[in-house]
Formats: sequence, C-alpha cells, structure tokens
Amino acid sequence: MTMNQARFGLLAIFVLCLAAQLIAFFAAGHRMWPEELQSLVLKLLAVYSVHLTVILGGIFAQPRGPLEDPPSDIAWTAIALALMWNGLLIWRSLSFSVADQDSVVDLTKYLDNIASASSFLVTGALAFFFTKATQTAKNVSIE
Repeated sequence: MTMNQARFGLLAIFVLCLAAQLIAFFAAGHRMWPEELQSLVLKLLAVYSVHLTVILGGIFAQPRGPLEDPPSDIAWTAIALALMWNGLLIWRSLSFSVADQDSVVDLTKYLDNIASASSFLVTGALAFFFTKATQTAKNVSIE
C-alpha cells in the first residue's frame, strides 16, 4: 500500500463515519428538540475536529515529491485502528437513531467520554501518516 493510498483510506474512514453519524442524527431529528439535535451535531463535530484537522492539514501541506511508502503492516494496522475508533463512536450513534427510548444527554456523555478515552488508538497513526516527510527531503544533508 502506498502512502497516498493509506492517507486517503484514513481520510475516507473518518469522513464516511462522520457523515453516517450525522445522517443518523438527522434521521432521528424528528424525535428530539431542535436544540438537542444541534447539541449532538456540535458534539460530533467537536469529537472529529482534531482528527480531521490533522488529516486535512497533512494532505494540504503535503510537500512536493514522492512520499516514502510505509511498511504494509503499519498501513493496515493504522486502518484497523481507525476503524476501531470510529466503530466505538458509530455503533452508539446508529443505535441511538433506531432506539425507541434513548437520551440525548446519555449519547452526548458517551461521545465525549469514549472519544477522549480512546483517541490514543488513532493519534499516533495520524501523526505518522500526515506529518511524514518526502523521500528526497529526508536524504538531503546540511553541509
């Protein structure tokens, strides 16, 4: 797997999971007050904001030249960890959207607590894949 494939794979995981949760909230919006829906959307955006900032910043600030490809097992591990972190969030959001009785307050607490407690699963991988230097920049020596 190339560096760009891994990077765009991670981007796709985060964006698709965020979008799926937003869709679930809007689909269940008729069962809550507008302020509660707004609160959930804002909480979800806050949870994803740092991760997506690192990803998008790394993509837009990508240096010119080829990126060094990561070992395949590292790329697949990063993707698995990203799926695990997003899975911890998305399952609760989706279950909220189909539940007959659930609380916006409980979901907000869950998102807040689980996102912060489990972010260790993805922060290292995102730092590795989105702050990586190019091959040529690593080989330049200062004389």
